[in-house]
Amino acid sequence: MITVLDERDRRWLREQFDCDARVVRSGIDAVAYGFAERSGQVKKTLNILMAGILFPHRRFEDGIRALAIVRKKGHDARVTIVGDSSSQKAYHSVLLEVCRQEGVFDFVQFKGKVCDDELREAYRSHDIFLFPNHWQSWGLVVFEAMACGLPSIVSKTAGASEVLTDGENALLVEPFKPEDIITAVAKLIDNPDLYVKISRQGRELVEKSISWPLMAQKVSAIFKETLKD
Repeated sequence: MITVLDERDRRWLREQFDCDARVVRSGIDAVAYGFAERSGQVKKTLNILMAGILFPHRRFEDGIRALAIVRKKGHDARVTIVGDSSSQKAYHSVLLEVCRQEGVFDFVQFKGKVCDDELREAYRSHDIFLFPNHWQSWGLVVFEAMACGLPSIVSKTAGASEVLTDGENALLVEPFKPEDIITAVAKLIDNPDLYVKISRQGRELVEKSISWPLMAQKVSAIFKETLKD
């Protein structure tokens, strides 16, 4: 028996190897990522968070380019990028150059690798979480952010999008399109009710569907079924 993280990978397995798989989605410990109630009124400075090891498929540059446009529209916005860059120094250099070209070098902070407590604090202290990844099989950081009540904007080609509902528990955007990111950001900062709704319903989704116990149950059932056969 083969397990995969999303339906797209399951489809690819069928197409390329003519075999099936079960989708078992990774979970998180929702208790460890405590929910922070939010008013929906974004502070004067808009703080956007992105997280993940710096790989090119994560498309951090799309977030940086969106930031440049948001700032040109008159918003005091900043981006924090959390993630180890030690194995992808060339990509890190590319991102730094994008910051320079877009005129936002002083408004993008690369935090590098951080401990769990620092990451949880980042989720709670920022206003929006952005996940522009392309062909990402899953995306645990999305659900960590949602568990903390941080409204999330997620690429439609990320596996995490398969369990999300646009406008209900997240906002979904097309990949490679900073303009879509800008539209989603505007929806959140201009509509406090929507902001609070997505914050609360994102947490509810994680509690109900993205947990370690649920993942363990599914994997255990597959083990029992396979051993029985």
